[in-house]
Amino acid sequence: MKTISILNYKGGAGKTTTAANLGTALWILGYKVLLIDSDIQGNLTFLMGFDQSCGDATLHDWMLHDGNPPIYERYHGLYYIPVSGDQEFEQKLDKMYHREDVLRDHLEPIKQQFDYILIDCSFKAGLTNTNALNASDSLIIPSECASFSMQGMEKLMQDYEDIRKRMNPKLEIEGVLLTKYQQNTRFSRQMTAWLNTQPRYEGKVFQTRIRKNIRFDESPIESKSVFERDVKANGAEDYLSLAEE
Repeated sequence: MKTISILNYKGGAGKTTTAANLGTALWILGYKVLLIDSDIQGNLTFLMGFDQSCGDATLHDWMLHDGNPPIYERYHGLYYIPVSGDQEFEQKLDKMYHREDVLRDHLEPIKQQFDYILIDCSFKAGLTNTNALNASDSLIIPSECASFSMQGMEKLMQDYEDIRKRMNPKLEIEGVLLTKYQQNTRFSRQMTAWLNTQPRYEGKVFQTRIRKNIRFDESPIESKSVFERDVKANGAEDYLSLAEE
């Protein structure tokens, strides 16, 4: 069993796309998967087809008030916990005892029910992301092939080292995942080469690259993963390759 946070402090790097499609790919390979949306933007929640207006329980309710975990079934073997749009959640969480351990403690009794738990994190640093990293075994860093995405990685690495030192020494980097990759562009090739020369990322860059694909823009509109939208698309092929890797 493994819990993985998916995080970069840069919007548009592919965090939600990776959570949804890697989770679906792992499910296709026969694993039991739980997806957790911890970003109040709720993009993964929307993609899973959850209707927040119905008043059903979410991650925020569970973390603040305990009770049964709000796990919903996407398909048999593929489950998710949605998030609410509570803008005051971080302030409420900040007042709780052991505020940095809340998610870890809530997941502990249920995590052995799953082979993989993937947490879609916010691109903004904060207590929610600290909870996610504290509850995780490892971290996937999606990085768009752009210089601004690299800036987000630098801040993330500072927080990663701090969390490893203070609260979760077993946290590892699962890998850096290059997204919106275009083999025919010089910058994509240069970025790949640069990452592989950096000591902190050495041996941590996934061989799989997620190629730029219009299906990633189309799929969320229909609340579908790329596999449901077009199983023959490059994106489906790439995320299945990533799941195998």
